[in-house]
Amino acid sequence: MIAKQPRPKTCKNPACGEKFVAQRLGQAVCSPKCGLAIKDVNQTKARKALADVGRKELQAAKERVKPKGQYMRVAQATFNAWVRLRDAALGCVSCNKPATWAGQWHASHFRSVGSSPEHRFNPANVHKACSVCNSHLSGNILGYQPELIRRIGLEAVETLLGPSEPKRYTIEDLKAITAEYRAKTRELKKGQAA
Repeated sequence: MIAKQPRPKTCKNPACGEKFVAQRLGQAVCSPKCGLAIKDVNQTKARKALADVGRKELQAAKERVKPKGQYMRVAQATFNAWVRLRDAALGCVSCNKPATWAGQWHASHFRSVGSSPEHRFNPANVHKACSVCNSHLSGNILGYQPELIRRIGLEAVETLLGPSEPKRYTIEDLKAITAEYRAKTRELKKGQAA
């Protein structure tokens, strides 16, 4: 029986490109001269690969040490953006400023986050309000409640005002909330564009 000859390889040196039979496993060039010619290219690729690995490790390490408050801020900002987009056609929930008002819009909580943290991410508790009502008039609750009853109904408002189970959000909960409301925001934007 005749021994099978290895298949010839093409030299990785672009200036050479000759066919050769590899003498060692992993041999990429036909001669040491070609190896020296492409060493700079290989070093650049190796440095780039090491930098990518280092960047990924750094990102993973940052993710591990990120405090819960940072996840809470991201989740709240994502939720608030969705609320403002959901209520884009509506005016201020507290003072009925028209949706065409040129000022800044906020996502205003009917029950404050401090008094009722379990309603922080409850869509029935949060509606679009002008910055004047939300920031300077502390939510303008006297104007907020009648409009809220009109929008979601008296029963839902009484549920918000009634006793509720305390909620402690874990980092996993906050990541899930962020992902959910990012997806909902994308859907709303697609719907508005269509």
